[in-house]
This record gives sequence, structure tokens and C-alpha cells, in this order.
Amino acid sequence: MKRVLILGLGNLLLGDEGVGMRVAEELKGLELPDGVAVAEGGTAGLGLVGLMEGYQKVIIVDAADMGHPPGRVVRFTPLEARLKTVEIPLSLHQLGLGEALALAKALEVAPAELVIIGIQPRRVEMGAGLSSEVEGAIPQIIRIILDELDAS
Repeated sequence: MKRVLILGLGNLLLGDEGVGMRVAEELKGLELPDGVAVAEGGTAGLGLVGLMEGYQKVIIVDAADMGHPPGRVVRFTPLEARLKTVEIPLSLHQLGLGEALALAKALEVAPAELVIIGIQPRRVEMGAGLSSEVEGAIPQIIRIILDELDAS
């Protein structure tokens, strides 16, 4: 199996923005195949480049404002995001995921395969915890990730 990194992004203090971190926490409690690592990237921005180095596949989980109903889960690649009529923001963080991916590619440390699992947030506000819609989407997100691992 390829070396795979599952990278949860977000900020637990900003409501649904913390969904990627929560998914990473859940995954750490599961028995995953050899060669699979789980990391909480928080809001590391350009620091994500170092986290991704050495992995053939990276699965990123993050809140993404895509204009869908809250809790909707969408799996896409960076290329698919750019092909949309309206570009899907890859991150709600100050230093964008897009910049980190561009730098990783320029430094030739980008993974051969990158999958992004975006979750439509309901609210991004201080101290709110996850909304019921986003909390309810966590089992679906985990199923999508496990399917990705089976395909690797």
C-alpha cells in the first residue's frame, strides 16, 4: 500500500471550522492499514508542506464554503475544484491551502495523489462547537476516507 496521510484541518474554537480536526481525532481511534498516518494540521497554512512530504497520497479533510446546505460532504481534487464555474475555496484559513499546495509542487514534495473532502459549514463562530448538521456528517466522511484507503 502507498504511504497515505489523512490530514484534518481547521480550528476547533470556530464552530464548524473544526470539523477536519474532529475527523482526525475520530480516525486516530480506528485501526487503519499499515502505511496510513493521521495528522491534525490545524490552521498551519504553508506549514502543511512539511507535513505532506514523503507521502504518495494525501487526503485532506476541511470545512469549505461551497454554497451547499450545511453538512454536505463533497469529495474533489484540486483540479476538479478549478474546473468549476465558480472556484471552490479550498480553505477558510488565513494562509490558504491552495498556496501550500502550489509551494509543495514547486518544491517537488507534493503527493502524487491529493483528495480533498470538503464539508459545508453551517456556522463559523467563536466557541460554538460543531453544528448538528456537520456533526452528523462525520460518519459519512469517515466512510469516504475508508473507501479512499481501500482504493489506494
